[in-house]
Amino acid sequence: MYPTLHHLFKGAFGIEIEFLKMIPMLGLWIGIGFIAANWFGSRELKRREALGWIKSSKKTIVVGKGAPPLDIFINGVLGFIIGMKLIPLFTVDGLFNDFVGFLLSSQGNIGAGIVGGILMAFWKYREANKEKLETPTEKVIEVRPHEHMGNVTLIGIVGGIGGALIFAFLEQPGKLWSAFMASGNIGDLNGGLTVYGGVILAVFGNIYYFWKNKLPIMQFLDALGPTVLLAYGLGRVGCQFAGDGDWGIDNLNEKPNWMAFLPDWMWAYDYPNNINNEGIEIVNSIFPDYNHKLANPVYPTPFYETIMSFILFAIMWGLRKMIKFSGILFSLYVFFTGAERLLIERIRVNVEYGNGLTQAEIISMILIGLGIAGMIFFYLKGKKKAQTTY
Repeated sequence: MYPTLHHLFKGAFGIEIEFLKMIPMLGLWIGIGFIAANWFGSRELKRREALGWIKSSKKTIVVGKGAPPLDIFINGVLGFIIGMKLIPLFTVDGLFNDFVGFLLSSQGNIGAGIVGGILMAFWKYREANKEKLETPTEKVIEVRPHEHMGNVTLIGIVGGIGGALIFAFLEQPGKLWSAFMASGNIGDLNGGLTVYGGVILAVFGNIYYFWKNKLPIMQFLDALGPTVLLAYGLGRVGCQFAGDGDWGIDNLNEKPNWMAFLPDWMWAYDYPNNINNEGIEIVNSIFPDYNHKLANPVYPTPFYETIMSFILFAIMWGLRKMIKFSGILFSLYVFFTGAERLLIERIRVNVEYGNGLTQAEIISMILIGLGIAGMIFFYLKGKKKAQTTY
């Protein structure tokens, strides 16, 4: 396992680059997932625009107004966070060894944060006032559908992190709070952050954005639904590489004959050098900071979810040109994402609620029902509209 990019270079090439400890393997692949989703989403929105299904929108902006107080405040907050977290990296030894844990903890240099906040707020004020006019003017600009992808992705990132933390807290409140206050090692939670919470909050955040900007909500959801499966699959690559705790239950069964030609780790894996340092110590490990492996091999569920997500994305990407009624494609995404998680959940390590069900299983069954109901509803609605048109 390679908890960070530093460990990948050291383990694969024998090269040690200290600052690469700042780049967690899981975060790297989540970032790759967002980039891929952005690219495929933009491509699909351009196709739908060319077909006339989505049109450009008009937006009125004010030129020469200067910096709004809210923008100055937000810049100040960002500057405070950067100053508080960045300066200690160069003044306190050992923080690179647990960079993610440090970022998520309450530790930091408050003084540097205050200075950073003031400087960033002043920079925003100064830059905006360079273009300030005595009489601000309004200007109408045209925004093409794919040009919304920057905001959509940002909402996805913020909503994804926020929703994951909320659902993780609901699942294991005491442990999450203790991890945050101690060292920020939230990865110690069984299964890590709750992915469903991130997806749900990100989707609702974007629905609000589409509604506020008077965009065709279902057309955008149809275009972007398949890309979420792709991003999810890429994120699970990071889980597999880092060994973040999203693995399955113990698997002491013999590998089936039909898998004989595949590597053993695809059936059962002990996640050596996992980022949680869970299990038993590895003697003479090449990574002194991450030197544990699981006592018993487990099902490598992140790998399985990656394969399933890529297959489902390929199916949806292929079907997108065949489905003509708005809303069906997104409903299919809802169905697929629920079915995929329900299939994998029985062999994953999870906290069970009542009646032996996990949080993800409960949500999965709800999503499957909503997906089926949505496909029926939008099909009947689209068919009725087509008959009325003709």
